[in-house]
Amino acid sequence: MSKSYIVFTDLDGTLLDHHTYSHTAAQAALDKLQQLKIPVVLNSSKTPAEIEAIARDLQLDSPRIAENGSVIAFPDGEMLKLGSDYPTICRVLNQLREQEHYQFTGFHDGTAEAIAGLTGLSPEAAQRAGERQASEPLLWQDDEEKLEQFRQQLAEHGLALKRGGRFWHVMGQADKVQAMQYLVNSYQQDKADGQPLTVIALGDGPNDRDMLAAADIAVIVHNPDGKALDLPECSGQQLIRTTLPGPAGWNAAMLQILENEATNQR
Repeated sequence: MSKSYIVFTDLDGTLLDHHTYSHTAAQAALDKLQQLKIPVVLNSSKTPAEIEAIARDLQLDSPRIAENGSVIAFPDGEMLKLGSDYPTICRVLNQLREQEHYQFTGFHDGTAEAIAGLTGLSPEAAQRAGERQASEPLLWQDDEEKLEQFRQQLAEHGLALKRGGRFWHVMGQADKVQAMQYLVNSYQQDKADGQPLTVIALGDGPNDRDMLAAADIAVIVHNPDGKALDLPECSGQQLIRTTLPGPAGWNAAMLQILENEATNQR
């Protein structure tokens, strides 16, 4: 292939089926990417422990981005933290809750069983979800108008508040794009031919918008349960919208990209 690619992908609703968490429908594209030695980087809000289990199931040996860009986890077990460390985050949260009497429940407040109760995860999965390195999900149980004050107080401690699905995520000044760019630069430096990498990103939700906007090829995977995702216009970016959801859409888009590249070489 004339181009050198690197792939960054969201998990739930993108590479994994939103309901079954299966990746089976994307296996053909995953096999092709492995054959072509194109790295696939998982980029998710999940913890390194959660992503490690998924990467093992997918037979991926690339680095992975965890906790919304706060951690880069490498296959050898090394971790690079780009945000604040977990004990600091929990200390600030406990301090603000005591001072302001905020009502919220964080993962650090309970056991794996409590996390399972909050999330619906199995006890084993809840244990992995609780092995946090640099971010804390919390369930906001207070008035909505207090959120802005809470956000500003977190910012004074160098922390950010980001919306996930059901949970808010408290983390340092890191994000998926910053972590993605770190890995792109790292892979680029290791390339003997010096050819620039073409970045492909795939996602299905609003929290993937920045990652998609930063890619050379952005694939918006159809989300039947969400609103259509719009990206700011970017000169030179190729934008693909799948008609199929989840891993089936992921598979179709990736095979299309690879086939188009192969056709251009004929």
